Amino acid sequence: MKTSTLTHTQSMVMNSNQTLSTLITKHLPALSGSSLTYNPAKQVFLTMGYTSRAGNTYYKAIRVSDRLAIYYDLGEGYAHTFLNGITLFCWDGQEAKVIARRSWGGCNYRIFNEGNAKMECIDMLREFLSGQLKASGEQVGQGQLLEYSREMVNETHQQRLLAV
Repeated sequence: MKTSTLTHTQSMVMNSNQTLSTLITKHLPALSGSSLTYNPAKQVFLTMGYTSRAGNTYYKAIRVSDRLAIYYDLGEGYAHTFLNGITLFCWDGQEAKVIARRSWGGCNYRIFNEGNAKMECIDMLREFLSGQLKASGEQVGQGQLLEYSREMVNETHQQRLLAV
């Protein structure tokens, strides 16, 4: 039996989705004026792209959790999707801060592979956290630090918005 009315749960999910989109647009750099869409199949936000004279389309794919945001700078060429860079942000609920950045733009691009990009993010976060611990004079085992970084990056891959 189909019904055209929204259940209370569906309504709550829609409100949560709108709140998250508004929060992301408001607090994360490089999104002011950008149109965001959400791809539930890939569990990623996408910015509006632009097409170069060479015919490649460039855009950002964004994954978020309550503590971390990952921006992939991507390009769509005639043969494949390529990764030009990754930027990691953390935020305290009010302000975003860049904590790590790597780029492979121009001739140094990499063909995009979700698994490789995820591992790159884990390594970037591990390096950042390791530096923060070293600066504060604290020590944590590398295995524990790697596992924590993996968990934080995995949180950004969890489904944030549900299709209603």
